[in-house]
Amino acid sequence: MYEEWLFEAIGIYVFYFLIYAFLGWVAEVVYAALTTGQLVNRGFLNGPICPIYGVGMLALLALMDYVGQNILAQFLAGMAITTAIELVGGWALYKLFHTRWWDYSMFRFNLGGYICLRFSLLWGVASLGMVRLVHPLIERGVDWLVDTIPPIPMMVLIGLLAALFVADVALSAAAAVGLNKYLTQIDELRGGIHAVSDKLTDVIGGNALELDEVMDNERLQLRLAAMEGRENTAELREQLQELARRAAAVGEGAEKGAARLVSAGTRRLLRAFPDMRSERFGEALTAVRQKLTRR
Repeated sequence: MYEEWLFEAIGIYVFYFLIYAFLGWVAEVVYAALTTGQLVNRGFLNGPICPIYGVGMLALLALMDYVGQNILAQFLAGMAITTAIELVGGWALYKLFHTRWWDYSMFRFNLGGYICLRFSLLWGVASLGMVRLVHPLIERGVDWLVDTIPPIPMMVLIGLLAALFVADVALSAAAAVGLNKYLTQIDELRGGIHAVSDKLTDVIGGNALELDEVMDNERLQLRLAAMEGRENTAELREQLQELARRAAAVGEGAEKGAARLVSAGTRRLLRAFPDMRSERFGEALTAVRQKLTRR
Protein backbone atom coordinates (compact mmCIF):
# COMPACT_ATOMS: atom_id res chain seq x y z
CA MET A 1 0.00 0.00 0.00
CA TYR A 2 2.82 2.40 0.91
CA GLU A 3 4.70 1.59 -2.30
CA GLU A 4 1.59 2.20 -4.37
CA TRP A 5 1.02 5.57 -2.69
CA LEU A 6 4.68 6.49 -3.22
CA PHE A 7 4.57 5.69 -6.93
CA GLU A 8 1.38 7.70 -7.30
CA ALA A 9 2.96 10.69 -5.52
CA ILE A 10 6.12 10.48 -7.62
CA GLY A 11 4.04 10.12 -10.78
CA ILE A 12 1.95 13.17 -9.91
CA TYR A 13 4.96 15.43 -9.41
CA VAL A 14 6.81 14.06 -12.45
CA PHE A 15 3.78 14.83 -14.61
CA TYR A 16 3.36 18.26 -13.01
CA PHE A 17 7.01 19.04 -13.73
CA LEU A 18 6.86 17.91 -17.36
CA ILE A 19 3.53 19.57 -18.11
CA TYR A 20 4.53 22.94 -16.68
CA ALA A 21 7.99 22.71 -18.25
CA PHE A 22 6.27 22.11 -21.60
CA LEU A 23 3.81 24.98 -21.08
CA GLY A 24 6.74 27.24 -20.19
CA TRP A 25 8.48 26.20 -23.40
CA VAL A 26 5.31 27.00 -25.38
CA ALA A 27 5.11 30.43 -23.70
CA GLU A 28 8.76 31.14 -24.58
CA VAL A 29 8.27 30.09 -28.21
CA VAL A 30 5.13 32.21 -28.57
CA TYR A 31 6.79 35.22 -26.91
CA ALA A 32 9.82 34.94 -29.20
CA ALA A 33 7.60 34.57 -32.26
CA LEU A 34 5.61 37.69 -31.34
CA THR A 35 8.66 39.83 -30.51
CA THR A 36 11.14 38.65 -33.17
CA GLY A 37 8.95 37.12 -35.85
CA GLN A 38 10.98 33.88 -35.70
CA LEU A 39 9.83 30.43 -34.63
CA VAL A 40 12.69 28.83 -32.68
CA ASN A 41 13.16 26.26 -29.93
CA ARG A 42 13.41 28.67 -27.01
CA GLY A 43 15.00 26.49 -24.37
CA PHE A 44 18.31 25.27 -23.02
CA LEU A 45 17.30 21.67 -23.75
CA ASN A 46 16.70 20.15 -27.16
CA GLY A 47 13.29 18.80 -26.22
CA PRO A 48 10.16 20.97 -25.91
CA ILE A 49 10.53 21.69 -22.22
CA CYS A 50 12.01 24.48 -20.08
CA PRO A 51 12.89 22.89 -16.72
CA ILE A 52 13.03 26.25 -14.94
CA TYR A 53 9.25 26.55 -15.38
CA GLY A 54 8.64 23.05 -14.07
CA VAL A 55 10.81 23.68 -11.00
CA GLY A 56 9.21 27.08 -10.44
CA MET A 57 5.68 25.73 -10.58
CA LEU A 58 6.45 22.85 -8.21
CA ALA A 59 7.97 25.31 -5.74
CA LEU A 60 4.98 27.61 -6.14
CA LEU A 61 2.49 24.81 -5.54
CA ALA A 62 4.35 23.80 -2.39
CA LEU A 63 4.28 27.40 -1.17
CA MET A 64 0.54 27.76 -1.81
CA ASP A 65 -0.17 25.43 1.12
CA TYR A 66 1.21 28.15 3.42
CA VAL A 67 -0.05 31.21 1.52
CA GLY A 68 -3.70 30.24 1.33
CA GLN A 69 -6.25 31.80 -1.02
CA ASN A 70 -5.33 35.46 -0.57
CA ILE A 71 -4.79 36.90 -4.07
CA LEU A 72 -2.15 39.43 -3.04
CA ALA A 73 -0.21 36.83 -1.07
CA GLN A 74 -0.32 34.42 -4.02
CA PHE A 75 0.86 37.17 -6.38
CA LEU A 76 3.78 38.13 -4.13
CA ALA A 77 4.70 34.48 -3.52
CA GLY A 78 4.66 33.76 -7.25
CA MET A 79 6.76 36.82 -8.02
CA ALA A 80 9.28 35.95 -5.29
CA ILE A 81 9.64 32.28 -6.24
CA THR A 82 9.99 32.80 -9.99
CA THR A 83 12.36 35.75 -9.57
CA ALA A 84 14.57 33.80 -7.18
CA ILE A 85 14.72 30.81 -9.56
CA GLU A 86 15.53 33.07 -12.52
CA LEU A 87 18.28 34.79 -10.53
CA VAL A 88 19.86 31.54 -9.33
CA GLY A 89 19.48 29.89 -12.74
CA GLY A 90 21.04 32.80 -14.63
CA TRP A 91 23.91 33.08 -12.16
CA ALA A 92 24.57 29.31 -12.22
CA LEU A 93 24.62 29.18 -16.03
CA TYR A 94 27.03 32.10 -16.09
CA LYS A 95 29.36 30.46 -13.58
CA LEU A 96 29.24 27.13 -15.41
CA PHE A 97 29.59 28.36 -18.98
CA HIS A 98 30.89 31.95 -18.59
CA THR A 99 28.00 33.14 -20.74
CA ARG A 100 24.86 35.17 -20.06
CA TRP A 101 21.92 33.32 -21.58
CA TRP A 102 19.56 36.26 -21.03
CA ASP A 103 20.26 39.84 -20.08
CA TYR A 104 17.88 42.40 -18.59
CA SER A 105 20.49 45.16 -18.32
CA MET A 106 18.52 47.33 -20.75
CA PHE A 107 15.56 47.45 -18.35
CA ARG A 108 15.34 49.69 -15.28
CA PHE A 109 15.51 48.19 -11.81
CA ASN A 110 17.50 45.13 -12.83
CA LEU A 111 19.91 43.14 -10.69
CA GLY A 112 23.07 42.19 -12.55
CA GLY A 113 21.02 41.72 -15.72
CA TYR A 114 19.71 38.41 -14.34
CA ILE A 115 16.35 39.73 -13.13
CA CYS A 116 14.38 42.96 -13.44
CA LEU A 117 11.23 44.45 -11.94
CA ARG A 118 9.27 44.37 -15.21
CA PHE A 119 9.58 40.62 -15.68
CA SER A 120 9.22 39.91 -11.96
CA LEU A 121 5.80 41.58 -12.06
CA LEU A 122 4.91 39.59 -15.17
CA TRP A 123 5.98 36.36 -13.44
CA GLY A 124 3.77 37.29 -10.49
CA VAL A 125 0.71 37.81 -12.71
CA ALA A 126 1.46 34.62 -14.67
CA SER A 127 1.87 32.64 -11.44
CA LEU A 128 -1.47 33.89 -10.18
CA GLY A 129 -3.18 32.83 -13.39
CA MET A 130 -1.51 29.42 -13.33
CA VAL A 131 -2.43 28.69 -9.71
CA ARG A 132 -6.03 29.88 -9.92
CA LEU A 133 -7.08 29.02 -13.47
CA VAL A 134 -4.77 26.47 -15.05
CA HIS A 135 -3.64 24.22 -12.21
CA PRO A 136 -7.12 23.02 -11.14
CA LEU A 137 -7.66 21.65 -14.66
CA ILE A 138 -4.22 20.03 -14.83
CA GLU A 139 -4.62 18.61 -11.33
CA ARG A 140 -7.81 16.77 -12.31
CA GLY A 141 -6.20 15.43 -15.49
CA VAL A 142 -3.06 14.22 -13.70
CA ASP A 143 -5.07 12.60 -10.90
CA TRP A 144 -7.11 10.69 -13.48
CA LEU A 145 -3.96 9.62 -15.33
CA VAL A 146 -2.21 8.39 -12.18
CA ASP A 147 -5.31 6.54 -10.99
CA THR A 148 -5.71 4.89 -14.40
CA ILE A 149 -2.14 3.63 -14.98
CA PRO A 150 -1.18 0.54 -12.88
CA PRO A 151 1.94 0.81 -10.62
CA ILE A 152 4.36 -1.22 -12.78
CA PRO A 153 3.59 0.58 -16.08
CA MET A 154 3.79 3.80 -14.07
CA MET A 155 7.33 2.89 -12.93
CA VAL A 156 8.34 2.08 -16.51
CA LEU A 157 6.87 5.33 -17.83
CA ILE A 158 8.57 7.43 -15.12
CA GLY A 159 11.88 5.68 -15.75
CA LEU A 160 11.62 6.27 -19.50
CA LEU A 161 10.76 9.94 -19.07
CA ALA A 162 13.59 10.38 -16.56
CA ALA A 163 16.08 8.71 -18.92
CA LEU A 164 15.03 10.94 -21.82
CA PHE A 165 15.28 14.03 -19.64
CA VAL A 166 18.76 13.11 -18.34
CA ALA A 167 19.97 12.36 -21.86
CA ASP A 168 18.69 15.71 -23.10
CA VAL A 169 20.36 17.52 -20.19
CA ALA A 170 23.65 15.75 -20.97
CA LEU A 171 23.51 16.61 -24.68
CA SER A 172 22.55 20.22 -24.03
CA ALA A 173 25.27 20.64 -21.40
CA ALA A 174 27.78 19.15 -23.87
CA ALA A 175 26.66 21.70 -26.47
CA ALA A 176 27.11 24.53 -23.96
CA VAL A 177 30.54 23.25 -22.94
CA GLY A 178 31.41 22.85 -26.63
CA LEU A 179 30.35 26.43 -27.26
CA ASN A 180 32.55 27.66 -24.42
CA LYS A 181 35.50 25.63 -25.74
CA TYR A 182 34.89 26.87 -29.28
CA LEU A 183 34.74 30.48 -28.03
CA THR A 184 38.07 29.99 -26.25
CA GLN A 185 39.70 28.66 -29.42
CA ILE A 186 38.24 31.40 -31.59
CA ASP A 187 39.25 34.09 -29.10
CA GLU A 188 42.83 32.83 -29.05
CA LEU A 189 42.81 32.67 -32.85
CA ARG A 190 41.43 36.20 -33.14
CA GLY A 191 44.17 37.44 -30.81
CA GLY A 192 46.80 36.01 -33.14
CA ILE A 193 45.01 37.45 -36.16
CA HIS A 194 44.97 40.96 -34.70
CA ALA A 195 48.72 40.80 -34.08
CA VAL A 196 49.49 39.59 -37.61
CA SER A 197 46.93 41.93 -39.20
CA ASP A 198 48.72 45.08 -38.05
CA LYS A 199 52.03 43.86 -39.46
CA LEU A 200 50.37 42.70 -42.68
CA THR A 201 48.73 46.08 -43.24
CA ASP A 202 52.08 47.83 -42.82
CA VAL A 203 53.70 45.50 -45.39
CA ILE A 204 51.11 45.20 -48.17
CA GLY A 205 48.34 47.60 -47.12
CA GLY A 206 44.71 46.74 -47.69
CA ASN A 207 41.99 45.88 -45.22
CA ALA A 208 42.53 44.31 -41.84
CA LEU A 209 42.82 40.53 -41.71
CA GLU A 210 39.58 38.84 -40.58
CA LEU A 211 38.80 35.43 -39.12
CA ASP A 212 36.78 34.31 -42.16
CA GLU A 213 39.72 35.13 -44.42
CA VAL A 214 42.10 32.96 -42.41
CA MET A 215 39.61 30.08 -42.50
CA ASP A 216 39.06 30.44 -46.28
CA ASN A 217 42.06 28.91 -48.10
CA GLU A 218 41.42 30.71 -51.40
CA ARG A 219 41.25 34.15 -49.80
CA LEU A 220 44.29 33.33 -47.68
CA GLN A 221 46.28 32.38 -50.78
CA LEU A 222 45.51 35.79 -52.27
CA ARG A 223 47.04 37.43 -49.20
CA LEU A 224 50.10 35.22 -49.43
CA ALA A 225 50.44 35.92 -53.15
CA ALA A 226 50.37 39.65 -52.45
CA MET A 227 53.41 39.19 -50.24
CA GLU A 228 55.49 37.63 -53.00
CA GLY A 229 58.58 39.70 -53.80
CA ARG A 230 58.22 41.79 -50.65
CA GLU A 231 61.22 42.12 -48.39
CA ASN A 232 61.22 40.95 -44.76
CA THR A 233 57.99 38.97 -45.10
CA ALA A 234 59.28 35.46 -44.40
CA GLU A 235 58.42 35.54 -40.71
CA LEU A 236 55.06 37.14 -41.41
CA ARG A 237 54.23 34.43 -43.98
CA GLU A 238 55.04 31.74 -41.42
CA GLN A 239 52.83 33.39 -38.83
CA LEU A 240 49.99 33.67 -41.33
CA GLN A 241 50.34 30.02 -42.35
CA GLU A 242 50.41 28.95 -38.69
CA LEU A 243 47.17 30.84 -38.09
CA ALA A 244 45.65 29.07 -41.08
CA ARG A 245 46.68 25.68 -39.67
CA ARG A 246 45.15 26.52 -36.30
CA ALA A 247 41.96 27.74 -37.96
CA ALA A 248 41.75 24.53 -40.01
CA ALA A 249 42.23 22.45 -36.86
CA VAL A 250 39.40 24.31 -35.11
CA GLY A 251 37.10 23.83 -38.10
CA GLU A 252 38.06 20.17 -38.53
CA GLY A 253 37.50 19.45 -34.85
CA ALA A 254 33.97 20.85 -35.05
CA GLU A 255 33.10 18.47 -37.90
CA LYS A 256 34.20 15.17 -36.35
CA GLY A 257 32.09 12.55 -34.61
CA ALA A 258 30.30 13.70 -31.49
CA ALA A 259 31.62 17.22 -32.02
CA ARG A 260 29.30 17.50 -35.03
CA LEU A 261 26.35 16.88 -32.74
CA VAL A 262 27.69 19.46 -30.28
CA SER A 263 28.07 21.94 -33.13
CA ALA A 264 24.43 21.39 -34.11
CA GLY A 265 23.42 21.92 -30.49
CA THR A 266 25.55 25.06 -30.37
CA ARG A 267 23.76 26.52 -33.39
CA ARG A 268 20.42 25.76 -31.74
CA LEU A 269 21.48 27.46 -28.51
CA LEU A 270 22.61 30.56 -30.39
CA ARG A 271 19.23 30.75 -32.12
CA ALA A 272 17.32 30.03 -28.91
CA PHE A 273 19.13 32.76 -26.97
CA PRO A 274 19.65 35.69 -29.35
CA ASP A 275 20.55 37.96 -26.41
CA MET A 276 23.26 35.58 -25.16
CA ARG A 277 26.49 37.44 -24.47
CA SER A 278 29.90 36.63 -23.09
CA GLU A 279 31.86 39.17 -21.09
CA ARG A 280 35.06 37.20 -21.62
CA PHE A 281 34.61 36.27 -25.30
CA GLY A 282 32.39 39.04 -26.67
CA GLU A 283 34.06 39.37 -30.09
CA ALA A 284 34.51 35.62 -30.41
CA LEU A 285 30.82 35.01 -29.67
CA THR A 286 29.82 37.50 -32.37
CA ALA A 287 32.11 35.77 -34.86
CA VAL A 288 30.83 32.30 -33.95
CA ARG A 289 27.20 33.45 -34.13
CA GLN A 290 27.73 34.88 -37.62
CA LYS A 291 29.58 31.75 -38.77
CA LEU A 292 27.28 29.07 -37.34
CA THR A 293 23.83 30.62 -37.71
CA ARG A 294 24.20 31.19 -41.43
CA ARG A 295 24.83 27.49 -42.15
